[in-house]
Amino acid sequence: MIITCSECGKIDNNRGLGLCKICYQKKWYKENKKTIRKKHKEYYIDNKDKIKIIKKKWAKKNPKKIKASQEKWLKNNPEKRRTSREKYFLKNTNKIKAKQKEWAEKNPDKIKSARKRWEDRNPSWAIENKEKTRAYGKKWYSKNKEVAKRNNRKWREDNSEKVKAARERWKGENPNSLKNWRRKHPEKVREENFKRRANGKIEKGIIAKIINENIFKYGDITCEKDKKPCPDNFHIDHILPISKGGDNSYGNLQILCQHCNCSKHVNIIDYKQINKDNQRFLKTTGG
Repeated sequence: MIITCSECGKIDNNRGLGLCKICYQKKWYKENKKTIRKKHKEYYIDNKDKIKIIKKKWAKKNPKKIKASQEKWLKNNPEKRRTSREKYFLKNTNKIKAKQKEWAEKNPDKIKSARKRWEDRNPSWAIENKEKTRAYGKKWYSKNKEVAKRNNRKWREDNSEKVKAARERWKGENPNSLKNWRRKHPEKVREENFKRRANGKIEKGIIAKIINENIFKYGDITCEKDKKPCPDNFHIDHILPISKGGDNSYGNLQILCQHCNCSKHVNIIDYKQINKDNQRFLKTTGG
């Protein structure tokens, strides 16, 4: 029986309730949503492998349709997209970071080109946000010190000429900077001299400790032998010389002026202990 549909107004065969085929199906689906979903779930549980195979075949035949549907959904649902990404990232942070590191190690050229592209598009961003870039750089360096040192070392090896030119330029602009630095950091100068003379390894901070104790004791850097101040020409002397089996330990080092150190030669004399013994003798005798 041909009728006019009461909802859409089309002329079609009567499927029931004075509706056409499409309107009747829509109405029936609305009224029976729960039962349909239950049946779908039951069927999916019983036939998972079959459904996956069918989906894969369809996806291979229709890649354009899949892309179009995905793009359409992403445009219509930006908030859902963000929330789903955030949830996935929180659940799989370690996996994502591992994949990112692997990709970065395999594709350094792509990263460089992407950075250059971004810098060309945003030339004024780095100038306007200096504090942010510095804070981010410090944070990254504190977490990745070994990686940063390795990268810096590699860059210096690959660009030795640039490094030399930069050093010469800096020396020309700051002629007195090295002298001022040596005056402010005498303990570091002594450490460098120890390394140059091939005296073996020295623990960090030992020379600074000896100098600070000497200053605390005498008020200025003073020779342990003649008790004369020598802030500009003091030496770190080995009580037991290295030629006789001495080392760079704290107990084997003392401060002497240049004259006293040279006149001592390779003799084994502990002036710090002599001074301590003299003080004890004066205390006991009441002198």
